[in-house]
Amino acid sequence: MKKLALILLLSLLCCYGCVYLVAAGAGAAAGVVTYKYISGELRVQYPYPLEKVWHATEEAVKDMGISVTERARDTFSGSLKGKTATGTPVSIKAKQLEERVTLIRIRVGTFGDEAASMRIKDAIDKRLGI
Repeated sequence: MKKLALILLLSLLCCYGCVYLVAAGAGAAAGVVTYKYISGELRVQYPYPLEKVWHATEEAVKDMGISVTERARDTFSGSLKGKTATGTPVSIKAKQLEERVTLIRIRVGTFGDEAASMRIKDAIDKRLGI
């Protein structure tokens, strides 16, 4: 029944052009990690609470040898800035969208580096056990 409802919802929304936003939200709600690279930034939705994703992000950054220069965190969001070993700037922002859905935005370099952003995502995934 849930699958049928999800399929109908996605079918309706395809007609109105909001596929990415709804599909990402529906995917996260269904326990699926969704991601998209837009304008130099990798956006990833995780089906986990902010606390769990934030902890995995901090551990992944350590694993990758990224030195953190700024860190901020509150109840519903967090941001982290740092540099890679070669001095490339890294920016990671997290935002709780729902109780169990968190959006992470990753930018590596001034204009974005998709491959480097994906490596950070993969390190976060590993820390989350995905």
